[in-house]
Amino acid sequence: MYCPYCKEELKFNNEELYCKAGDSYFSKHMEKILNEAIDNSKEVKVRIPKVESSEEGRFFCVNCGSKMMKIEAMHEVCKCCGFEMNKRMFYEIVEINPHCSFRSKNHWGKRNSTY
Repeated sequence: MYCPYCKEELKFNNEELYCKAGDSYFSKHMEKILNEAIDNSKEVKVRIPKVESSEEGRFFCVNCGSKMMKIEAMHEVCKCCGFEMNKRMFYEIVEINPHCSFRSKNHWGKRNSTY
């Protein structure tokens, strides 16, 4: 499994997924959501031709490490394997599982005053 922020391979540290490059942990809850999305990615791959002309997304694919493609705001899909990041998952990654390189900005690209 790969870090959605930087595509570094995630390792287990203290029984949670950990990105060394971003010094960030992904909760057990997030791990479960990501695994479910990976299992569902085979179904999504059928719809991929609809995003061929889309722009690059913000994240990397958790399943294969490729750059995601933007479907709409806070909704991305991987053209290579079909992994889909919906709005709920996008929000949880950004707000609950931050990465050191992204902590100074929120998902709208604006600086957070709390960090």
